Amino acid sequence: MTDRKNLLPRLCLVFGAVLTLFLCWRWQRIFYLMCADYIRSDMPDHIRLALGHNDYGLASVFVRALWAAFGEARGQTALSLLLAANQLFGLFTVWLLLRRMFPALDGRFAYLAALLAHLCGPWILPGQTGMYLGVFNGNLYHNMTLLFSRSFVPLDLLLFFRLWDARREKLSARAWIAFLLCLLVTTLFKPSFLGAFAPAVFCLLVADFIKTRARGVKNEFLIGLAFIPSLAALLWASSVLYAEDFAGTSSGAALRSLTLPLIFSLAVMYLRGALLPLWSFSLQGPKEKAQREHLGIFAFVLAAAILEAVLLTETGYRANDGNFLWGSYTLYPALFAQAIALLWRMLPGLREKGAPRLRAIVGLILLLGHLVTGVYCLHMPGSAGYDWFYF
Repeated sequence: MTDRKNLLPRLCLVFGAVLTLFLCWRWQRIFYLMCADYIRSDMPDHIRLALGHNDYGLASVFVRALWAAFGEARGQTALSLLLAANQLFGLFTVWLLLRRMFPALDGRFAYLAALLAHLCGPWILPGQTGMYLGVFNGNLYHNMTLLFSRSFVPLDLLLFFRLWDARREKLSARAWIAFLLCLLVTTLFKPSFLGAFAPAVFCLLVADFIKTRARGVKNEFLIGLAFIPSLAALLWASSVLYAEDFAGTSSGAALRSLTLPLIFSLAVMYLRGALLPLWSFSLQGPKEKAQREHLGIFAFVLAAAILEAVLLTETGYRANDGNFLWGSYTLYPALFAQAIALLWRMLPGLREKGAPRLRAIVGLILLLGHLVTGVYCLHMPGSAGYDWFYF
């Protein structure tokens, strides 16, 4: 009986190791084709701007260092390897977040959840067949700055939860500095996550200030203070992105004009991109009493990111760049990892009859649909000349 009980975690470990190796190989292949401009993507533009010292952020520093060390041809290979390694780092950070949020979940199942989350994509619905740009999707391999940034987002959330949980006590200076630095690194790669995270945390701090009648004002102020360097980096990045010689005089930000057909289209877009999270969070989330607050905070941050993407748009030269969308996209792997972890918690219901079994079966079907799209996203860009932008 003990051997049978241990067999599933062992199989999970073996399957996870094999799938990790396959994904690393596949990611490196896709990234190389992009870096060498065999597949249309943003990477050649980022490389060109970085080498001309006209780009912003930490990714451009990596590009210049690799090209200086290896030259153009080998530099492209080195950058593709670095991007694949960054994807592997993202797996690790999502796993850490899951271990913090679901301590009772076996570490091997938590890693499998993080692994599958990096594969998931949107469901295909009638009239909504696109799977890449303009779709709530985690398989956005074309944007280098987004990929580097989102690998640090789970650490930002993990460190913020530590500060938030200790806000009634004395904050750890080490945890505070770690959060400040991690969020700054995330922002220096791409500031989109901060654009949604900072307003959401501000609302949380104000609500806590009112709830406690200012008794926790010191710690609330210190948590808010940790955002200042990242906000400064956001302003600096914006000054580069919207500079006249970079984006033209017409570039800027504005409120989006929302019509009923557009609202319906956006609702379907986010619905098909997050069917499993909606199912798992709504049915299993309330049962996770120990982590209900953290799940609620994550959902609030995601809602703020989606609201920002719905209400704001860029104008002029940058009208089609979609930078207000990236904040919610950086949360996609962490969102699905939590949804899959919640689904694991629902699976014992398969041994029962009625509603518990039905909830688990529907959850597995929803997960399968997301995975099918993710596998397709990995399979399609297999040759030179492929165009993400019409996928």
